[in-house]
Amino acid sequence: MPSDLRGMFTRWAETFYAKQFGKNERIQFYESLMGILEDGVSLEDALHTVARAFSDNGQKLHPVSLACRDIAQAVKGGKSLSISCERWVPYDENSLIACGESTGNLVQAFRDCVRIIEIRQRIGKLVASATVFPSVVWGVMAALLYVIAMWMVPSMTRRSNPDAWTGVPAFLYALSNFVTHYGLITLIAIVVFILISIATLPVFCGFQITATSPTWKLQLTQAMQTLRVRAETLPPWSVYKALHGSIFLLNMAVMLRSGINQLDALNTLQRNASPWLKERLSAIHYGVSAGKNFGTALKLAGHEFPDPMAMHFLEVLAIRKGFAESMERFSNRWLEQTLERVEAIAKSLIGVSSMAMGIMMILVVIGIFQLASTVTETL
Repeated sequence: MPSDLRGMFTRWAETFYAKQFGKNERIQFYESLMGILEDGVSLEDALHTVARAFSDNGQKLHPVSLACRDIAQAVKGGKSLSISCERWVPYDENSLIACGESTGNLVQAFRDCVRIIEIRQRIGKLVASATVFPSVVWGVMAALLYVIAMWMVPSMTRRSNPDAWTGVPAFLYALSNFVTHYGLITLIAIVVFILISIATLPVFCGFQITATSPTWKLQLTQAMQTLRVRAETLPPWSVYKALHGSIFLLNMAVMLRSGINQLDALNTLQRNASPWLKERLSAIHYGVSAGKNFGTALKLAGHEFPDPMAMHFLEVLAIRKGFAESMERFSNRWLEQTLERVEAIAKSLIGVSSMAMGIMMILVVIGIFQLASTVTETL
């Protein structure tokens, strides 16, 4: 193979593997460095050691190895670790790394990063359990309704007059008529509503307001904010708010405990935040910059974020000494309570979906037997 072609293939392969540096790979990256740095090895040597370990001394490509090699080269060139990691890790993890550098406790910073990633993974699994299984069940339900409307009921109407049907057969006949005439429209409407709801979760909020914004824009923004706050009493908006609110509190607690002040932490979290979250963080930032304590700033923001009860507790804790440690303890408890609530919602959705499917199947069986009995009596 020509050297130019081999070099192009190598660069393409390295780019491909570098893009696989996801959550699991970052956990491997942080935990590997923790284990070596705790033994007193220098940062540059630790990066090279991890790079060799994951690449089998350069024999194979691995996302962690590529990340370590690139970061080690930047560190050797005089850049700080946080700047060297900018293209490899998210902004909030990078802020913790920067704080760990400034305080000389990189091991604790890496440990905090791992903790945040694992919590996000746990949240992802909960959300998946709350959506995947119920979606499959309702998909099967839609297919069953289609079979009832297109095959089962029409077959029975050819053997018996549906006007004489009563009870379950009459219900199935009415259901068949609804599915035949309005089923497709109803299905499309439900799917579109679900997709729009999910797609607008991070963007359904007010407009960005400036000092020169016209009155109509201010009024429309206030109306949209009020509508979003009211919508957040119902799923999926309530689940979205609860999960992101818990992650927000955890990130703030970790940053405050690491020595980052409140305004800098809020500025960090605003980077790359969704419009919905940025709107809330900007309002909180304004309150803190005006001299309000953290809990009061949450309440004055007017978004009921992350939760009215959480705002009350944080308002009390913010005026006491050791707020960073108190907030971290509170955020841990609040996160566990939020995950338990989301898990309860997931189990409820699964239970309701399974029950609805079971009832529909029972009705179909009862309807078939009753219709068969009716047809037999008319013969």
